[in-house]
Amino acid sequence: MLTLAALAAPAAHAKPASQIAGVALHPWQLQDNHQRDRVFDGIAATGAKWVRVDMPWAWVEAHGPTLKDGHGHWGGLDSIVSAAKLRGLKIIGIVAYTPEWASSIGHQWAYPDREAFETFFEALLRRYPQVPAWELWNEPNFERFSKPEPSVAGFVDLLRSARRVRDAVGSKAKLISGGLAPGADIDIVPWVNEMAMRGGLSLIDGLGVHPYSRAAPDDPRSQMMQLEALHRRLAQLGRPDLPLWLTEYGAPSIGVENGYAPALTEAQQAARLRTAFTLASRFDWIENLTWYEYRDNKTGSSDPDDNFGLVHSDLSPKPAYSAFRDVVAGATSKLQARLTLYSRFSQARVKVVRPARAAKHKPKHKKKRKRVKRKIVKRKLVNRIAVTGRLTLPGTAWPDAPITVLLPRLGAPPLVKTVIVKEGYFWARFEGRALTSGTVQVRYGGSTAYLPVTTTTQVVSEPARVAHHVAR
Repeated sequence: MLTLAALAAPAAHAKPASQIAGVALHPWQLQDNHQRDRVFDGIAATGAKWVRVDMPWAWVEAHGPTLKDGHGHWGGLDSIVSAAKLRGLKIIGIVAYTPEWASSIGHQWAYPDREAFETFFEALLRRYPQVPAWELWNEPNFERFSKPEPSVAGFVDLLRSARRVRDAVGSKAKLISGGLAPGADIDIVPWVNEMAMRGGLSLIDGLGVHPYSRAAPDDPRSQMMQLEALHRRLAQLGRPDLPLWLTEYGAPSIGVENGYAPALTEAQQAARLRTAFTLASRFDWIENLTWYEYRDNKTGSSDPDDNFGLVHSDLSPKPAYSAFRDVVAGATSKLQARLTLYSRFSQARVKVVRPARAAKHKPKHKKKRKRVKRKIVKRKLVNRIAVTGRLTLPGTAWPDAPITVLLPRLGAPPLVKTVIVKEGYFWARFEGRALTSGTVQVRYGGSTAYLPVTTTTQVVSEPARVAHHVAR
């Protein structure tokens, strides 16, 4: 369910979806004037402010280094930049697609010769000063986009060239490192560690990440839920101020399981979109979340890569389009809370210490003697149930909240107790003769930000043992 309710306690300076939301476009789908206008009008109608677009170098200097002589084929990119500007949309430009002549191996995903690249990037900055952010490369930790193989050293050299050019030009545009993909040839954290070692983190204004995941965004197993750990790692590496730019995230609406998600209907795709933006807008260190992508390549295709769009390939809207428009307008969905529970049943014989009763009659002899109080020590069999576990509230690092515990009792309704979660964890132990083995249940009642959740476990009796606890 989508509501216009405010979430509880996001980070103090977290940005709403209206500020971080964007969509991805491919320029080869925008060369027809009529189609381009329909696409940009559709994006503007959602209220989003960001569009991420490839800016292929190979389009500008396809056959040789012409920019030094003042020549370049800019028409295809000019029309896209103008269409975005006309509608008040901000571009994240992807700087990639090396011309064959500009690299040693002649591949579009090979890192370019330094001098040729710096000439192109300088021309790009001067021609489009209105572009506020440039994403340098795409998924550099993935062999598909790094030929002949992923290289942190080669990538950092590219970043260094881009930074040198930007500073020389005096541009205020932000430099974003090409979005890192999970499960690639080099994983995200090792890649970032080596970037830091080579000085790469000091060259950028944002770290690009593509947190695709088969699990739902608010599932603890998802890549979205690993972003907090990545943010902490950046702080350890000396860049606590470096924001994350999630320049691609999405899920295809396709009826078969795939590498991006389980089989999803169009409505389920929209639900994932709502959850992703609700979660991302809780963190003050997330600067952008770009949905990949605006338009299906081929709706109904058996290829998941063809079905990521907010709209069908004929530009008719999918449920995801309405969901995107709603989250930009301020709507939120409740996130899925999760409980883990461990419980143990035991029996123990505990000491019961009681003062001896005073004598009812006074002694007959006159001499008063000092009374010695005697204690009666008994042992009784006590049943114990211990519960421990964790409450996970996506987007809240160390939640404090009440939970309800229901304990099984012999011949009676469950015993209901309230336990307070402190910084995400809880522990409690309960005693009583009527407690018995059976089902232990823990409930979190939910909030304006989170769905309620219940979990259960079975406890079985163990042999009695003597405890040192003294009941009074």
